[in-house]
Amino acid sequence: MTGLDYDKIDIHLSYEKARELPQETMVMWMRTLRESLPRESIERIVDIGCGTGRFSEALSEHFSAKVYGVDPSRKMLGEAQTTRCARIHLIQGLAESIPLAGGLADLVFLSMVYHHIQDTAKATAEFKRVLRPGGHLCLRTSTLESVRSCLYLQFFPAAREKNLTRLPSREELTRLCEAEGFRLKERRAVSQLFAGSLSAYYGKVSLRALSDLLLIADDEFEQGLARMREYCEKRDRGAGVFELIDLFVFRADERGVRGVRQP
Repeated sequence: MTGLDYDKIDIHLSYEKARELPQETMVMWMRTLRESLPRESIERIVDIGCGTGRFSEALSEHFSAKVYGVDPSRKMLGEAQTTRCARIHLIQGLAESIPLAGGLADLVFLSMVYHHIQDTAKATAEFKRVLRPGGHLCLRTSTLESVRSCLYLQFFPAAREKNLTRLPSREELTRLCEAEGFRLKERRAVSQLFAGSLSAYYGKVSLRALSDLLLIADDEFEQGLARMREYCEKRDRGAGVFELIDLFVFRADERGVRGVRQP
């Protein structure tokens, strides 16, 4: 993973608050995954780029599964340690070199991580390696097509330009995964509630825990934040703020690597 070294900054202190999803949104995501995945056959999950563990915990509870949360940041994993679920095991590591045995997982899951990966081909090969044959790869991610729904980018043009250079298109992401032996099972654009009001939305964005906002100059961030505050104050009527997130579900080729599963 690349772009930002989360151990050299203090994003871990505000990440959870800034990226927190309403409970109804997390329930919606678990319901969506249930519709796309064979719940009864998922016992081991690898959560790549798990961060503070917000999806690790939800996945473990929903699937009654053991979850291996993998992240390169020691600080982010330190925040995730507050999760007391015995079925979650946290490991420091990269998507391009996952420190787990081959054939271990029934599901490899990534949430808003793909654009941080430096060598996507190498990482995708690693996803295939740690999956059992017939296992699933699930990507919850922004793409060039869906990121246009993000309201905050209207106020931060420099961040918008960063996304245009680092985010994949839906076609590009599908093509890369299929090149590594995955078969696309489903793709959908999911509308999720991110904040309960414009005021709450502004509060989250102001914490600057979105990676594209960390990549722009401080003065560009402050100017954009001022424009956003004015917009939100004038238009806030208590309505929720929604955004589109792409969900990709792939299945690993049955001829995949047959490794030894760990207990």
